[in-house]
Amino acid sequence: MKETMKTMLQETIKTWVAEDIYAISMWLQYDNYNPCKPVVIVGYNTEEQYQKSLSETDEREARWNFAFWLQNEEMCFGVDETAKAVRQWIISNGYSVFEDDDDVEDVQCEAMERFIENTLIEIVKEIHQEKILTKQFGKELPIIIHELEYYDKIAENNIEANGDILDEEFVNYCIEG
Repeated sequence: MKETMKTMLQETIKTWVAEDIYAISMWLQYDNYNPCKPVVIVGYNTEEQYQKSLSETDEREARWNFAFWLQNEEMCFGVDETAKAVRQWIISNGYSVFEDDDDVEDVQCEAMERFIENTLIEIVKEIHQEKILTKQFGKELPIIIHELEYYDKIAENNIEANGDILDEEFVNYCIEG
């Protein structure tokens, strides 16, 4: 599953032509709000969108609050054919797959932590190590792994995934809210 997602991400990045991308989004959500069905939606934000958002909010919010981003869904992993790969990953890692909301939250919290750590963070690290973004844009860009809300664990995950590439302003935004 990890290699399939990474390959899809690399192929998606190769199609991007915007020259002012400053961050990439790996938005983690759940199909029908079921944490047994994680979905990763990839997009990006640009300096142009940031500038437009300044008319609605302050600099910090415009740059880092996902609500002000482009909302471009460039790649989606965890639906259609790729949903089967995610389901198989959950089962092969010893976690139960629930079809409804009963007993889901406690059991799946650990599974989703492992999904983030063993899949998403590792993909981001490998993308940086292989200089995929430098080849496409001439520089490395942070790949932000996030949900709709930012909090301390989001900051920690992104520090681990992006290292020095991650903007300290984003980390402070997550922690300070």
